[in-house]
Amino acid sequence: MNKSLFYKLLLFVFSISSLGAKAQLNAVNDSIQFKYKFIKTNKNKLEGDTSTLFPFFEKLSQLAQVKDSKVVVVHLGDSHLQADHYPGVLRVNFQKQFGNAGRGLVAPFKVGRTNEPSNYKSSSNTKWQAKRIVHEKDSLPIGISGLSIKTDDAKSNLMISTSNREGLDYSFNKITLFHQKGCKNYSFNVCDSLSCVQAIIDAQKDTLAEYTSIKVKPSNCVVFNIDQQDTLSSKTALIYGLLLENEQPGILYNNIGINGAEFRHYNKNRKLQMQMALLHPNLIIISLGTNEAYAPRYSNADFYNQIDSLITNLKLKNPDASFIITTPGDSNKKRKYKNPNNLKAANTIIDYCNKHHLVYWNWFAIMGGTGVINKWALKGLTSKDKLHLSHKGYEIQGSLLYAAIMNAYYDFQATQNIKP
Repeated sequence: MNKSLFYKLLLFVFSISSLGAKAQLNAVNDSIQFKYKFIKTNKNKLEGDTSTLFPFFEKLSQLAQVKDSKVVVVHLGDSHLQADHYPGVLRVNFQKQFGNAGRGLVAPFKVGRTNEPSNYKSSSNTKWQAKRIVHEKDSLPIGISGLSIKTDDAKSNLMISTSNREGLDYSFNKITLFHQKGCKNYSFNVCDSLSCVQAIIDAQKDTLAEYTSIKVKPSNCVVFNIDQQDTLSSKTALIYGLLLENEQPGILYNNIGINGAEFRHYNKNRKLQMQMALLHPNLIIISLGTNEAYAPRYSNADFYNQIDSLITNLKLKNPDASFIITTPGDSNKKRKYKNPNNLKAANTIIDYCNKHHLVYWNWFAIMGGTGVINKWALKGLTSKDKLHLSHKGYEIQGSLLYAAIMNAYYDFQATQNIKP
């Protein structure tokens, strides 16, 4: 089968009506299994206490039937997420099925001098100081996106532009800027691509809430210019991230992924956790563990405690959210050495979820187990480091997780006697 035709088939399967939906999802599994026999699609299912997903599934059912609400997903993770290849597949498939509520959370990664998703672009006319959540010795505070940028230059601006993908319109008319406020912080003029002022963000207003929501004309581009009336004294602009919405019913899929991130990094950052709760997530997906397993002194006990700390805190701040925890997949150390810690980390996550009545997705087993990364590499599904996947590899991962979630959703509908 032609490769491009194969991936078009995956997207086509997810875009059709829900009639015979489970059969169509299984067709995706079968197509992947046919092409890549080392992938264990027979294991592609959500496991653990799936009843904890019922509140999320109920929201999906309401959205599918009435189409007058918004369902929010937050996907939290590491470098497997930062480029958005893997979560991007989930975003597109969910939004094609249930409606598009907007691009969601974005971070100015390029301005922060790190890799950025291809479906939006950040730029500036000056250089900003930047910090990612993994840079623990840097004193710059980190907020919702895991990346912060800062400038003292009153001539600086920040531009964000989104790209439409797979027939989905990612223009926006509502922007929430997460930023530092107070008398020492610059305000912004919010402009469109033609430099027409759409709104003003006052850094002196509501200083206890480190975010400002504004309405603008529908657009795929926004520019934040420092308000020149606010430059009489030396100040700072500090931005944590942006939420882009279109105020339409549907899915808002927010990706928070940082290269090198571990559970402990998110545990230490309470500001990120507090701002994340402002998204009011209905589902939180956590995809961490790769970097812990790669460390030379991996400890099951320490890893278990870090998992417990993050999930306990997120549950307290997001009491209405359901959770899915994904295990890390297989990978090599220094390209050629098998890493037994991947299996240990996966089993620790499974053990935690079983003891705490959570749902997990065993990506390690679905991927094929220890050593299978070499087979993925031979098929062009990994990067050269055999730690990360290629774009095509991440498309497969995202398609499989979506299929697992939707199969569980259709099972829920059947038990509740809900028509798809």
